[in-house]
Amino acid sequence: MISLRHKGLPEALLKADNLPSLPAVALEVLRLTQDEESTVDDLAQCLSRDPALAAKLLKLSNSSLFGMGQEITTLQRATMVLGMKTVKLMSLSFSLASSLPKSGRAAGFDLVEYWRRSLVRSVAAKSFATLMRNRHADEAFLCGLLGNFGRLVLARALPEAYTPVVAECRGWPTLDEEQSRLGFTSVDVGATLLETWQLPELVVHAVAHAERPEELPAEATVELRELVEILHLTSLAEVVLCDAHKGPALQAMHARIRERFGLEATAVDAMLIGLEAGIAETGKMLSIELPPGASHEDIMNQARTQIVDVSLGTAIDLVEAKRTNDRLEAEKRQLASQASTDRLTSLPNRAAFDDFLESHVARRIQEKRPLSLGLILLDIDRFKKFNDSFGHAAGDAVLRRVGSVLLRETRKEDFAARYGGEEFALVIPTTNPFGLKALAERAREAIAKESVVFEGQTLSVTASFGGACIAEFASKEEGATLVKLADHYLYRAKDGGRNRTEIHPGVRFPGR
Repeated sequence: MISLRHKGLPEALLKADNLPSLPAVALEVLRLTQDEESTVDDLAQCLSRDPALAAKLLKLSNSSLFGMGQEITTLQRATMVLGMKTVKLMSLSFSLASSLPKSGRAAGFDLVEYWRRSLVRSVAAKSFATLMRNRHADEAFLCGLLGNFGRLVLARALPEAYTPVVAECRGWPTLDEEQSRLGFTSVDVGATLLETWQLPELVVHAVAHAERPEELPAEATVELRELVEILHLTSLAEVVLCDAHKGPALQAMHARIRERFGLEATAVDAMLIGLEAGIAETGKMLSIELPPGASHEDIMNQARTQIVDVSLGTAIDLVEAKRTNDRLEAEKRQLASQASTDRLTSLPNRAAFDDFLESHVARRIQEKRPLSLGLILLDIDRFKKFNDSFGHAAGDAVLRRVGSVLLRETRKEDFAARYGGEEFALVIPTTNPFGLKALAERAREAIAKESVVFEGQTLSVTASFGGACIAEFASKEEGATLVKLADHYLYRAKDGGRNRTEIHPGVRFPGR
């Protein structure tokens, strides 16, 4: 089973005293579920203790979700017609839903939006299971209803950690965004709590792997794999029906359902449009006020339009990317030919560096594309000793060798220059902090491996590196700010013992 420690969840979550708990009726239903000798009358008697829940179950029995074709007026009759398993699972679903808040905000995200997405998942999961003729349609409904449950748990138990994530990710973070910021996901949290509640193992594992079916263990049963596949399609349906960028999700759903189940896109689209009535009906039964919005037919038309736009946009972007690349290459060649060259190292000099950096900062401001621009400054360690001990000719030999190493270790699109004295600069047009550090470390190690032979003496050379990469610039003058930031980290490297690299960890200037 899923483990808190295995998923890397913080101990604070395990020890929290404000975690949601199962309602009394749900606990009793679970007990009856595990008791093989429980009867229809036992279940009906249990449910009758919660009149509101009993009324909702009767409405559900007569709803379009089941379409029995005959009016059901008693819990005993509902249990006989629908079956013990269905009534138990639906009782759990409705009991859990009734015990949770329906409106307001939690850790920054809108609870009305939370319930809209939960209803989309639950009704879509049951509909997908029915379409695939899967016998676990009721488990699928419960799993869909609980698919986003971990968000409520985090909002209640760890609001100080989760609220900034919600705010930074525009109100509804993806699992990848949660993982990168917290080290775990809301799905890990929700599945762990469901396990502690002793919900059916099939439900717990299906919720845990719905959005990441590739992480299912090799020993997973066929029924679990089939249910997870249905729930994965359900997670795509949530994106299609609830997110702004819906086209790629619809395209992925079409491809996956055609590959796995042999169904065409038209059947899937028709089912998604048909969910509208079931979602509204289920929302009323659960006393959930759904916000007004576009019809599912309009939403599907938007998704199809986005698919076409993405395809056209990709082709246009490829052409534009080639043009941009060609333009950058031409500008780089033109700049190299016009700029003065440092005669000693054959690298561009300080003036060429300033022009190149300024042009790339200006382009990012004009195009408003957050492409991280990287800068590395490096300084030869204890350079003065070469001149003092062996003469300036030895120092010149060291500078030439370092310049040749930088040319060898950088890519064609990168820009290496002699910044002044024993200091060099590298401008990397597109990178991130990790890539910048990898390049700096590669160059640093290459320099350290070089030995300069001068008049029979072998000179060992090392260098210190400092750098930063920035995604957004407010003005051309911030090119100088980038230089100061890289210089700051260069001095940190030197103060830390030399022959080392220090890189600014973010992609924004400090304080932003």
